[in-house]
Amino acid sequence: MSCERKLGKKAKLPDGWITVAPTLEALDRELKDQIAAGHDGKRVVEMQWPVHQINWQKTRYIYDMYYIYKKIDKAVYDYCIKNKIVDANLIAKWKKPGYERLCSTYVINPNNYNFGGVSICRVPKHDLGPDHPAVEDKFCGCRGCASGRGGKRNIFGNKYGQYLAAIQVSREERAAKGEEVVADNVWASTEDEAKFDTANVDSDDDDEGGNRRKRRRKLQRPADEFQDKDQDDEKAAGTSAEAPAK
Repeated sequence: MSCERKLGKKAKLPDGWITVAPTLEALDRELKDQIAAGHDGKRVVEMQWPVHQINWQKTRYIYDMYYIYKKIDKAVYDYCIKNKIVDANLIAKWKKPGYERLCSTYVINPNNYNFGGVSICRVPKHDLGPDHPAVEDKFCGCRGCASGRGGKRNIFGNKYGQYLAAIQVSREERAAKGEEVVADNVWASTEDEAKFDTANVDSDDDDEGGNRRKRRRKLQRPADEFQDKDQDDEKAAGTSAEAPAK
């Protein structure tokens, strides 16, 4: 179901909605297709992965379009928060140091894990050791969302881990320069994915490590600009900064 239909015919869309509408519609269709596809050939723990991963991608898209690339205004951002198009709890966590790439609030809730711990996907790569097997959270399929060097750009290892705002902005900039842009859908091909600046990631496997981090710092707003918005987001999410993640 599209965002517009889900919110009702009388819902008034904010100016600038057209900027994000095509991507949100594509993600809604993808979610519907994944649910209809069934669970043949999947492990039990994998059945809900697409739901959680698409929720992360939709939320990250709106977050990046507003905070990183400034392509939408506060009216569009607030509209998405108010109507629960995106996960306000997750956004509130992304603004806090150490949680910039968090996959889900579920994985940091000690009540969900033995001995009051958190998911293994929250353990930094350098703390796991070189011989540690591949990380894969059972709840959402995250392969590692800890902040800092050594993290994965694509935390799910599939198209749902791509940064769609970076892809959209890059395509728009190339089109503005008169370059030919072939875009069959909102996702990038596996070959092209590494070309897009994800803006938020430090990674050991990043060939442009230093330059990419410089671009990231230039794009990101200072931390104090987030603080004024934390209270509104957490209020919309029905939670406080001190409450344990659900």
